[in-house]
Amino acid sequence: MSLLPVHQTFLGSPSASRPEDVSTPYAFVGVPYGPPCEAWELFVCADAADHLRRYTHQRSYAKNPTHWNFDLNEPQFESGVPNITDLGNISEDVRNPDKIGQDISEVVTPLVKKGVVPILVGGMDSVPPLAIASFVGVEDINILQYDAHIDFRDEAYGRRDSFSSPMRRARELSCVSQVVHLGTRSIGSARREEVEATHKYGNRIITAWDVHEQGAQKLAESLDLSRRYVISLDCDGLDPTIAPAVNVPEPGGLDFVQAAIFIRHLARHNRIAGLIVTEMQPRKDADSVTALTITRLILNLVGLQRSPSR
Repeated sequence: MSLLPVHQTFLGSPSASRPEDVSTPYAFVGVPYGPPCEAWELFVCADAADHLRRYTHQRSYAKNPTHWNFDLNEPQFESGVPNITDLGNISEDVRNPDKIGQDISEVVTPLVKKGVVPILVGGMDSVPPLAIASFVGVEDINILQYDAHIDFRDEAYGRRDSFSSPMRRARELSCVSQVVHLGTRSIGSARREEVEATHKYGNRIITAWDVHEQGAQKLAESLDLSRRYVISLDCDGLDPTIAPAVNVPEPGGLDFVQAAIFIRHLARHNRIAGLIVTEMQPRKDADSVTALTITRLILNLVGLQRSPSR
């Protein structure tokens, strides 16, 4: 395992060089990429975590931790110290990209065993199953997947671990009881067989139209709370007006309030075990709108679920 330290930490939080040294409820980790199909996947999201870190300083979130957050109706961090430890970024070796799974496991597994909630940022959507595997033998979980696509192909482009298959691979893990696909819309890699397969696994699809027509609060309250959730947030699950920094923007996604309602509902019930943010491409982030959206969602999570527990 090799973690690279950073100059500016997320929200100005304390830092650590080893997961074993984390004493806060949350740990922030940058991930450069997941298993790639093509070379471009190795770099387009590699600096997503640093993009978020810089943004929290530019926007003064890091400078004003005790200021009142009206999303919470209380100060964000009353003590002045964020309840997050920044572990820096997992080092990358583009000559051996498939080693990233081992590197992620060596960072995330100690956190999960300690009861620390990992917040991973970076990479395309092949990252989530690599991190979720750390829960095997520790805790049974559900997955809430924000995504325009269900990502349930058994194989695509000659690989079974690409960005078209992460929820299929995650659902096969013994620790995963259900995947809730949230914000799906339009046409992607899924065919009839993938939709039928995810239903056969006992998963649930909540389309973007379901959220628009039925209401986010009603649907959030319908989630099974018997297990905690790892949230897999592919930025294209959000509407491009609030998350433009994605590979293929798809109109009609969840707006900020809709996206936040699901996280706030689970956080209030202490049901969030991890957050994995993928497909944020800083070079496409006009006016840092995506960074703002993701930062606000994280602030809601760590502010409403201050003392996570299984």
